[in-house]
Amino acid sequence: MTRKPRIGVFHPGTQHSWQTALAFQEAGMLGWYATSVFYDPARWPYRIERILPGGLRQRLNAQFRRRYTAALDPAKVRHLDPVEWLETVASRLDLQRLSGWLNRLGNSNFGRAVARLCEREPVDLLWGYDTAALELFEWAKPRGIPCVLDRTIAHPHHTARMMAAAYRRHPEFFSTPYVAPSAALVALQDRELSLADQVVVGSAMCARTLIEAGCAAEKIHIVPYGFDEARFPSTRPNRRSIVGRPLRFLFVGQIGVRKGVPDLLKAFAAIAPRHASLDLVGPRGVPNAALAPYAERVSFHPPVGRDVVAGFYAEADCFVFPSLSEGSAIVLAEAVGAGLGIVQTCWGGEGAEHGRSGIVIDDADQLPQALDQVLSNPSVVEAWQAAAWARAPERRWSEYRAKAAALAAEWAAA
Repeated sequence: MTRKPRIGVFHPGTQHSWQTALAFQEAGMLGWYATSVFYDPARWPYRIERILPGGLRQRLNAQFRRRYTAALDPAKVRHLDPVEWLETVASRLDLQRLSGWLNRLGNSNFGRAVARLCEREPVDLLWGYDTAALELFEWAKPRGIPCVLDRTIAHPHHTARMMAAAYRRHPEFFSTPYVAPSAALVALQDRELSLADQVVVGSAMCARTLIEAGCAAEKIHIVPYGFDEARFPSTRPNRRSIVGRPLRFLFVGQIGVRKGVPDLLKAFAAIAPRHASLDLVGPRGVPNAALAPYAERVSFHPPVGRDVVAGFYAEADCFVFPSLSEGSAIVLAEAVGAGLGIVQTCWGGEGAEHGRSGIVIDDADQLPQALDQVLSNPSVVEAWQAAAWARAPERRWSEYRAKAAALAAEWAAA
């Protein structure tokens, strides 16, 4: 009997790496999943919850469990460099320079640690994530181990162009003047792309930015991200009629500039409350002073777990996501899974089908016109909801896992 390939998945944080590792586990191909933030109450820093008082312990446990899934076999998880936790704390405290430095330090140390893991537990293919794969790919290439780069965001040249334009339009939403990624960081990412035998992205728009930056088109593969079918409805939600009430819009994600939040807030400031409301759910990534003028017009909610956020989707009428740069936002797949129509930029990733389940605009500054189009004919939202629900089965994480496993098996056997 032919032995199934062994695949090593590595990510210093999380993103959708659990789903990738689970894809290979389900296919009997997962050698190991290396990370630095996977909840294990017997390990540091998770042990700290044992000595905390009840209320604080519960809150900390809830945060720890955001970096955990019971679906993964714990025997396949390899816990490495803990710098990622320090980076997370620095980011939450808005210490962006420290967070960036810790990110670079942690990713470099992590790559070397995974190389040592490979020597102890060899695999037939490596699957890693952008900005954390360079050291390992440089180690693996001379040894003939196929390398797959999971590129989770657009090329930095694209993101820099969009952010620079946003700074010119909305400087009050920046804590400091915008500075583009350093030449060294861009060179690191380009080197990762060049070393990778295959590159996996979540959307056609992400692929386009990589090709424009010189990545070979033939090695880029689009595998759309999904939603967790265990947390979203299996039958179509029975939403309230939209007749005679304001439309309820929802945004989920970091409340920051890259997500298009300045344009979103300014667009809603011009809409009367009798026509529409807006809920924003996620961590704040801009100065509080910039958000204050909109506090009476929109509702801000802190980040919540995936179980809780599903309730926000259920209560909404339409999802809105004017992002400037993504790989493909998982929240768009979740909106489809909740049966919501979507108003989004093309740069957000795979979400709405333009004209069928929503509106896809070219840039966030077109958002006011898109919202006016919806509000002038609110009944279109119900048609969008039906079209989104019809697409939901193809946007489950199980679909992503099947496609990722098939590609990995093919590449490992080549």
